Amino acid sequence: MKKEISKNNNWKIWEKSPGYGENLYYKRATGELGEMESSKALCKVLSPLYKKEMKILDAGCGAGHYLRSFRGRIDKNIDYTGLDATKYFVKLAKMAFGEGANFIEGDIFNMPFKNNSFDIVNCSNVILHLPPIPQKAISEMIRVAKKYVVIRTVFGERNYIIREVRPKTKDQEAVLKNHAELIGKDGDPASFNFFNMYTEEYFRDVVSKIDKKIKFKVVKDTMYKPFDNRKKGGGTATRIVGGKQISGNLILDWRFIILEKS
Repeated sequence: MKKEISKNNNWKIWEKSPGYGENLYYKRATGELGEMESSKALCKVLSPLYKKEMKILDAGCGAGHYLRSFRGRIDKNIDYTGLDATKYFVKLAKMAFGEGANFIEGDIFNMPFKNNSFDIVNCSNVILHLPPIPQKAISEMIRVAKKYVVIRTVFGERNYIIREVRPKTKDQEAVLKNHAELIGKDGDPASFNFFNMYTEEYFRDVVSKIDKKIKFKVVKDTMYKPFDNRKKGGGTATRIVGGKQISGNLILDWRFIILEKS
């Protein structure tokens, strides 16, 4: 029987990484850590589309760190709903913003909203981490959007399905002594996250099959200052080299896809 990757929880590393939410997402949401360059860029893309009293959905919201930017750069009273599949991230988001925002635990492949519920659906830095194919998630975003869907993701010159292998244990010394822990008995990574890249042509084809009437626009995200997120002593966090974003061995060609429903 063919295994369905989307039903294999090995890729859902966020559920196994509470520290990632606490030390990164939550601190960004509360302002303890600085605003992401991608968050600033997203606000530049959303601002021309946004009008007062529009409803916005943040699909894959994490701990709500984008809401902080939306309030500061677009509208302090923005009508916002955050959706995330990781229960603990939703808990952190509610801790960060209290009763002043709406956060819901839910699946991007089957969102708990009626058709055309939101004027704008935002999905930033999520599609690349989802199991292939992205059509179901994009279809759901289009379904619940009344006017716009804005997706930030990495593009490729070819289509790549990439799995970044993660150790099952946080004890790096144990991992180095026993590399077999990285791979399960079936030959698949025991724990991993996707880091997929699709071509513009592929995305256009996916959207066209969902709704041929949708307008499709791409904006390159080069709206960032030089930075280096690696910790002292190494690491593979994103940095700028020669004007391009690099993560480990990967060159990241970030772009925004702007979909407009007629």
